Amino acid sequence: MNPDEAAQAHLDLEAANSVAMHFGTFQMTVEGIDEPARALGEACREKNIPPSRFVVPGFGASVRL
Repeated sequence: MNPDEAAQAHLDLEAANSVAMHFGTFQMTVEGIDEPARALGEACREKNIPPSRFVVPGFGASVRL
């Protein structure tokens, strides 16, 4: 699922909160390793999803919901 699809899924599922994962671990493409997180932030802004509703944890971070 790409960042735009993830933001749309958040809306379609009427999720209270979402957590981004499985990105930035390995450099597998020519895009910047931080590009997926940046693109997700942009997609969320375009779809009016508050940053507090779609968490992008740092590497190794824990998230409490």
